[in-house]
Amino acid sequence: MAKLRKLVEEAISDYGGEITKNAVMYHLEKTHKLDPDDILKKPELFVKALRDMYGDFESIIEGNICEKIAREYGIDYKGEGLVELSKELRGSEKA
Repeated sequence: MAKLRKLVEEAISDYGGEITKNAVMYHLEKTHKLDPDDILKKPELFVKALRDMYGDFESIIEGNICEKIAREYGIDYKGEGLVELSKELRGSEKA
C-alpha cells in the first residue's frame, strides 16, 4: 500500500507542489479520517474528500491519480473514475 500512497501524493503534488500535497494529506487524515493507504477500501469517501477540498477541480486530480495507478499496475484505464478502477484493481489482486 505504500506504493499507492506514493502515487496519490505524486498526483496531488502535480497540482500545487510539496506544500499543497502536505496540506491536502493532513486535511484528508485529520478532517476526513482518511489515510491514502485506504484508497482502495474507501474510494467513494476518498473522492468525496477530494471534492470537498477541490470542488469541480477534483475530477482532474482524480483522473491523474487513476492514470498513475493504472500505469503502475498495468491496468487499461478507461476513464471511469477511481471507484471503478479500485474495484478492478482489487479484483485483479495486483494491489
